[in-house]
Amino acid sequence: MADQIPLYPVRSAAAAAANRKRAAYYSAAGPRPGADRHSSCCGWLINICRRKKELKARTVWLGCPEKCEEKHPRNSIKNQKYNVFTFIPGVLYEQFKFFLNLYFLVISCSQFVPALKIGYLYTYWAPLGFVLAVTMTREAIDEFRRFQRDKEVNSQLYSKLTVRGKVQVKSSDIQVGDLIIVEKNQRIPSDM
Repeated sequence: MADQIPLYPVRSAAAAAANRKRAAYYSAAGPRPGADRHSSCCGWLINICRRKKELKARTVWLGCPEKCEEKHPRNSIKNQKYNVFTFIPGVLYEQFKFFLNLYFLVISCSQFVPALKIGYLYTYWAPLGFVLAVTMTREAIDEFRRFQRDKEVNSQLYSKLTVRGKVQVKSSDIQVGDLIIVEKNQRIPSDM
C-alpha cells in the first residue's frame, strides 16, 4: 500500500480558477476614483497599504512534505494567554481595564499624598493586594492547566503513512502534506 502513494503535486482546480477570476476583476477595474489625490507626501504609504497581495496556487506534495517550497507553522496547539514576560503585565491590565478597579487603585495611590490622606495605608492597600494576589494565583493555575492540556494534545501519537510504511509521530510533528491515518474515535489533529 505504501508504494501506491502519489508523489506528485496536488493543485486545486477550483482555487486556480478563483485566482484567475480575481486577477481579471482587479485588472479590469482600472484606477479608483480620486486616485490622483494621493500625490502628497503620504501617498506612498497609502499605496503600500493598498498594494494587492499576489495570488498564486498552493502546491502540496502528498507524502513528501520536505519537497514543499513554502514554510508552514508547526502543527502544535497553543492555548496559553501569557508567557513568562507577559504574565504580570497582562493580569494587571485585565484587572485595571475595568473602571471600578482602576478607581480603587487611584484612591489607594492618593493616600501617599499627605494632603489627601484619610486613614491608614493598609486599609486601602491590603484589600487591593489581596484581590490581586487571588487573581494572579487563579490565573497562574489556569495557565498551568492550559499548558498541561496543550502538552497532552501535542504529544498524542498518530500513524503517518510513508514510503517505508506506517510510522508513529506526535501531533506536533505533523507537517503539511503528511498522510495521516485516523482511527475510529480518534481526535483529528489540527492542521495549520
